[in-house]
Amino acid sequence: MDDLLREVEEMTSGEPRYEKISFYDEEQEGFVEFFVLERTKINGEEYLLASQEVNQDADGYIFKVVAEHTAEDAEVSMELELVEDDTELEAVGKVFAELLSEDMNIEI
Repeated sequence: MDDLLREVEEMTSGEPRYEKISFYDEEQEGFVEFFVLERTKINGEEYLLASQEVNQDADGYIFKVVAEHTAEDAEVSMELELVEDDTELEAVGKVFAELLSEDMNIEI
């Protein structure tokens, strides 16, 4: 019952619920969490727009899904790479800006 109440509370709180992904950061020697703000596919490639915070002033990062693995327990893990190519970054960033134009102000 507590789980049901918690879920109803989250649904009615007005806060958007975002999927979380974790990365191991070698520099910090620990895991860093990101919120997935949006997903899209372009030319057969899947991209994620993610941020460490969910607010208008947060920095966003665009990741490309390189591979996806499903474990025996149905847990899915993804291999992601940060998009660093300026041309690809600008093109994908424009798509995310269009998708989220009503919700967020995205600057590339």
